Amino acid sequence: MIKGKIFLFPCPIVENKIVSLSPETISLLHKTTYFVVEKAKTARHFIKATKHPVPLQELIIFELTKDKSENESFFNIVMGGYNVGVISEAGCPGIADPGSEVVDWGHKNGIQIVPLVGPSSIFLALMASGLNGQDFAFNGYLSNKKPECIKQLKSLEIKCQKSSQTQIFMETPYRNGFVLETCIQSLHENTRLCVACDINAPTESIIQKRVRMWKQTDFSIYHKRPCIFLIDDKKDLLQEKEDK
Repeated sequence: MIKGKIFLFPCPIVENKIVSLSPETISLLHKTTYFVVEKAKTARHFIKATKHPVPLQELIIFELTKDKSENESFFNIVMGGYNVGVISEAGCPGIADPGSEVVDWGHKNGIQIVPLVGPSSIFLALMASGLNGQDFAFNGYLSNKKPECIKQLKSLEIKCQKSSQTQIFMETPYRNGFVLETCIQSLHENTRLCVACDINAPTESIIQKRVRMWKQTDFSIYHKRPCIFLIDDKKDLLQEKEDK
């Protein structure tokens, strides 16, 4: 029996910015009529923006749920020889995204997984940060309780100090000020901190500097704007020369 494939379709991280996707991604998306998504409403909006040749009402769209029995429908479709596309809320499926569960199922059942080119705020932030791109870790969301958040930040900083590993984390946009203030209070003044904001948008701002240099910043400028945060403890070349 010929099985279908699972295509991982990235979604623009800026609404309707379809140009951030590769022509191959759009071409394969337009050939796909079965989808499993995080949220159907968002996925339909994205698919419509790509000018999919098939009317939206004729596409079959499943929402990924925690109930495995409800997910059997699209599993059966793939096993029956039909291709299924996975779409995240924004960015790349499987990266900080529940789509990884579909991919895991695919591997367990011998399904070919096809990742496609598109934007990821996590990797774009790392690329533009100037921090260590050879060794890094993504930590998702930190605690919204200050004492616990401080402990987590100090733990991440120790990892930076021991291995020069860049630590990446994120927060809901309305709590950016809390995170930045906690970073300033918790981290060593020489730790490098990068804030990558509104990635891919006309208002994009990616700034990296030592913690001590962030102290005079008005953090309200980041309120309700999507941000990725990165820290590391590596000395820059100029500082190394000064130390010698």
